Amino acid sequence: MSAKMKMTVPQSTATPSGEVTMTSLELVEFINSQRGPDEPELLHKNFMAKVEGHPGIHSAKFLAQYKDSTGRTLKCYALPKREACLMAMSYSYELQTRIFDRMTALETQMQMERRPVGNKLIGELAIMECYTKLQRVSPSSQVAMLAKIANQNGLDATFLPSYVVDAPDDASPGSSLPTASLTELLKANGISIKASAYNVLLRKAGMLEECERRSTAKDAKNGKKSYWCITKLGSKYGKNLTNPASPRETQPHWYVDRFAELHRIASARVLGVEV
Repeated sequence: MSAKMKMTVPQSTATPSGEVTMTSLELVEFINSQRGPDEPELLHKNFMAKVEGHPGIHSAKFLAQYKDSTGRTLKCYALPKREACLMAMSYSYELQTRIFDRMTALETQMQMERRPVGNKLIGELAIMECYTKLQRVSPSSQVAMLAKIANQNGLDATFLPSYVVDAPDDASPGSSLPTASLTELLKANGISIKASAYNVLLRKAGMLEECERRSTAKDAKNGKKSYWCITKLGSKYGKNLTNPASPRETQPHWYVDRFAELHRIASARVLGVEV
């Protein structure tokens, strides 16, 4: 084979386990790219026969399929590095060297690509853990966050529970308590005070705390946006959900059956009475 001819680099693939392979089609294309002007073209069927007759290759282990230009499904082989190099060596040492170098480079590339994914996943889980502890996010929201992290990292999240109990520690075990937003509860109970003013009362009662996050939005003050978060004391009366419009914020929801008691505490604040 002519050493002066321009070399083309074949495409390589990898198995689900991460082992790099080259198909017999790719190897034939690569070998033909190295032939001299007077050398005959290597046919895929002849290469296949040579694979099947090689004493160092258990060809049945590497059997694969491909579709030709007419849509027919035909047989080929997907050879790992060792077997691909054995076949290349049967034609020339130069071919063997080129294929070995190519497949080694791809292995290194795949290892480098896997590392950031692992680091990214670890980082996202660590951030979630800190976030849920600091913001006291409800179990159902935690499961939703885990499902999103899994989806973004190509992981199977079907093992996560489809139902999680959201209830205060002193509630009867086994079922979640229904919740609603403050606006919905004020309207349902005929309370005319605005939710923004009511939140201030709940903050004074120790049920809410005002948090801040960085923001580049035009309406952000000094590059920050504020949002409400239910405190540990307030967790008896409600739970923190992640805000669908802004996942970096919590969205307080209050237990419907306990709102009357919560309202009694908030009303006492208007009168200046400690409860």
